[in-house]
Order: sequence, then structure tokens, then C-alpha cells
Amino acid sequence: MLIISSNLLLTSCSDLETDLYVINTEAPDDNILASDPIALAATSEGLYRAIHQANHSYNSPSIALNTMADVNSCSWGNFGMRDLSSEPRVSFNNDTSYGNDVTNTYFNALYTVLSDANTIVLAVNNGTEFSNPDLMLTIAKFNQALAIGYNALIFDKVWLSDENGAINDGVATGYLEAMDFALEKLDEAIAIAKNNSFTVPANYFTFEMTSEQLAGLMNSYGARFATNIPRNSTQRNNVDWTKVKAYAESGLDIDYSPIHDDINWYSLYHTYLNYPGWARTDLRIIGLMDPDYPSYWPDNTTILPEAQSLDARLESDFQYLNGQTFRPERGEYHYSSYRYKRHDEYLSEWTIPTSEMPVAETKMYLAEANLRLNNLSVAASIINNSTRITRGKLDPVSANTTEITNAIFYEMMVELGQSSPFISFCTMRGYDLLQSGTLLHFPVPGAALIAIPEDNYTFGGSEGTPGEDFSTGGWR
Repeated sequence: MLIISSNLLLTSCSDLETDLYVINTEAPDDNILASDPIALAATSEGLYRAIHQANHSYNSPSIALNTMADVNSCSWGNFGMRDLSSEPRVSFNNDTSYGNDVTNTYFNALYTVLSDANTIVLAVNNGTEFSNPDLMLTIAKFNQALAIGYNALIFDKVWLSDENGAINDGVATGYLEAMDFALEKLDEAIAIAKNNSFTVPANYFTFEMTSEQLAGLMNSYGARFATNIPRNSTQRNNVDWTKVKAYAESGLDIDYSPIHDDINWYSLYHTYLNYPGWARTDLRIIGLMDPDYPSYWPDNTTILPEAQSLDARLESDFQYLNGQTFRPERGEYHYSSYRYKRHDEYLSEWTIPTSEMPVAETKMYLAEANLRLNNLSVAASIINNSTRITRGKLDPVSANTTEITNAIFYEMMVELGQSSPFISFCTMRGYDLLQSGTLLHFPVPGAALIAIPEDNYTFGGSEGTPGEDFSTGGWR
């Protein structure tokens, strides 16, 4: 297996050198992996899991991003939560000496998956004899798309490569161009799955699925990526909503929920955002559900009363707390009177499914696409057949632009704010609602910049270009 070390990733701004790849001594060497169908198949089985675990791991930006989006609140220093959600917002510490591994391991994990996926596509194209080459090619191209796509969502620039080698002569490209590249790979994978019939074994996604179901999952990811790449509302307005609509219409009609075994599949994202004593639900979310409730912790207050809401999810998904555990000297704005309890069974058992790609998420992308394409009655109908009604027991919306816009945003925060990594942050980013000074994407990790070598840089606070690298808007 080829592993890209951030200390050995790049030697110049323009070259991604082959001698910078280091061999993983615990896996087959490069020549074996490139030609042995058994070794390649084993690697293929683990590609999506590697992406999932990278997103849900301790060394992922996902947990901090939820606090930066004011969906969760936490004063603890782990994962960079306190530093990145401090008020006023400050720049991200991108030095190698920083104590929290917010992006470095994550960055490496994505490029490792991309390297292995590229190798598998090349092997298929070179005629390596697999028992199911269509499966191998689909999975590899899907993970090329995921590795590049998540890079584009999180970082300001991306080094592109595929089975043919480095793209753009190894020069990094911007996130918008990178996402276009990722969606091209995704479209290729979807076409293979749709035009062939095969079974995906259970060890790829924790349960068996058909090629048709895999195509549905990939379309749901297409809707997610195309909708969430914008850094501001202007970019979100310019999203190709016709393409989002096509992806969402072909997306899964059931939740994709991996079955955790607490060994190979687990979610620290759900754990630390929801476990008692860790992060709480930000009052902004409670304020959405109860307009009479404070959306920001009042000064000189320790306890707030219970909120009241017409939304049934306040009772089903949230737990009222009548005390504080956060340290006041770190900012009383971290205080909250609620935690998220929807995942409590997972927090007790550790081996039950949690939804990674909820149908509700894809439906909201479909509703927004129809809204943006001026299909108001269709958008309203989608919302009125969604979790807003089935779980929230709220009133239907009419075919009105303001009502539909507000309902979509509300579902993204209340129903989906803690469902999958990055979604709430990307939604807030695309609506210009992140607090002023919040970084809009991360810089390339400092360790990789040293290896290029290139000068260190960062974003957040007042670092970067206003409105492109850090927020100039804000919900407050």
C-alpha cells in the first residue's frame, strides 16, 4: 500500500514526486499491489471504510467544524473545539507544534485512499484478472471521487491525480476545480454501476447491496458534494442546481447506515458531540425550535428553563440539562441547557447502525434544487413529505420562496445538523451564517507545507481573503 506522509508529500510547488511515496511495511509492496488481484481486492474492500473512519475519527476536523457552525458547543480543548469556536474567532494554528491534530492525519488519509484507488483503476485498465472487474472499477472510481471531493470541501487547494498520474503537472488546483474533477470521477463510477449488474459484498459497506443501490448511494454523494462546495452565498447561488436535482432524484430511497462493530467501523464524531459531559447542542439550534428561547447564552446566567416547541423533535432528540460543566473562564457563551440524545442507543451499545447518508439530507438537496429552479410547488411537496412533518409534526409549508428556504435550512440544522460530518458547517458556510472571522476552509497542513517547501499560511480571524477564506457574515 502506498502511503503519502505529510512530511514527504511534496518537494516543490509543482512536482508530486514518486520518490516521496513511502512503503507501508505492514501491507503488500507496491509491485505486488499493482498486479496481484487478491491483494488489490483486499485493498478495494477497505477504501470506503478508510474514508468513513477518517471523517469520524479523533484526528478529523469534523468535530471542531460542528462547534464552528454553532450547531454544537464545547469549551474543551480536544480536536481544536475551543480554539476554533472561541469568540471572537481567531486564526487556525497551522504550525506543526500545535497540540491538536485537526487536519494533518485527515489530509494524509484522503491522499492514501486516492493513491490506492488510482492503483486499482490502473490495474483494471491494464487487464488484471479480477473475478468482478466492474465492481473493482466502480469502487475505485467512487473512492477517487470521495478522496478528492472531501479534500475540496475542507481545504483551500487540492493536488489532483488519477490512474494516469498527477494532473496539472502536479500543481495544486482550487477547490471548485477539484470538485469538478471529483464529480467527473463520480459520474464515471455511477455509469459503470448503472450499466452493469453485480453484487457488492457486505465487507465493503457493512452489508450487501446491489449495483443499483450503490449507484443510488453515489448519486446521494453527488448531491451532497455539488451542494456543499460553496464558500459563500454567491457561490451557492451559482451551483449547477440542475445537476444537483439529477443526483438527488437518483439518490438512495433508504438511509445508508453502516453497522458498527466498534473495531473497524465506529463513530467518534457521534461520540464526542453527544456523549454526556462532552459537547452540547448550541442554543442557536434550540432557538430555532423555540423562537422565544435565547439563541445565545445570556450574561450572568447559569440555568435556563426548558424550551417549548411545536416541533416534536425537541422532546424526542434533545435532553434538557439544568446545570453546566464547562469552565466559565473559557467563555460562558459555551454554555447550553441541552444535549443531543438521538444517538444514545449507539452511545450505549456501540454496535448499532448510525445514518451516514440519510434520505432526509438528499431530499433537502432536491427541495433546494427545485426552489432554485423555480419549481416552488415541487419543493414545497418534498418538504411536506419529509421529516419536518413525519418526525417534527410541524405545519406544512406553502409554495412560497421564503417559507421553503426557511424550512430547508431548519431541517438541515435540526434534523441533519449532527447526522454526518461537515454537513452543518457547509450549510452555514453556504448561507453566509458562520460567525464573523470563522475560517471557510482549512489551509494545507503545516507539515506538508514544510515538505514542499512552502511558506506556512492560515485562515480565520482576519487571515486570508475576506468572504473567501474567512466569514464576514454571521448569524449573530
